[in-house]
Amino acid sequence: MILEQAIDECREIKEAIDDAEPPERVQAEIGDLLHTAISLCIFSGLDVETTLSKTNEKFEKRMRAIKMLTKKHNLPNLQGQSVELMLTLWKEAKEITKNVKP
Repeated sequence: MILEQAIDECREIKEAIDDAEPPERVQAEIGDLLHTAISLCIFSGLDVETTLSKTNEKFEKRMRAIKMLTKKHNLPNLQGQSVELMLTLWKEAKEITKNVKP
């Protein structure tokens, strides 16, 4: 049930983006997805604060790796880069940081 709700929220985000809705609408839809993710944590018996903290640590670790990869690929910064390049860098960073402690 909660996973289906998350899928529905993702669809609503995609629709808002595809329809070029104002950023506030997209933000509201993303907020709904975050609320659903919190519900999923609770339903799964996980501590929401711990889950969020671990997620932030993982994100920060990957962002440090992305910045390192940006320098390695001689890119001035991440601004204005294509979505494809950003996804490639994210996947590379994910591999690099897989077994690295924070």
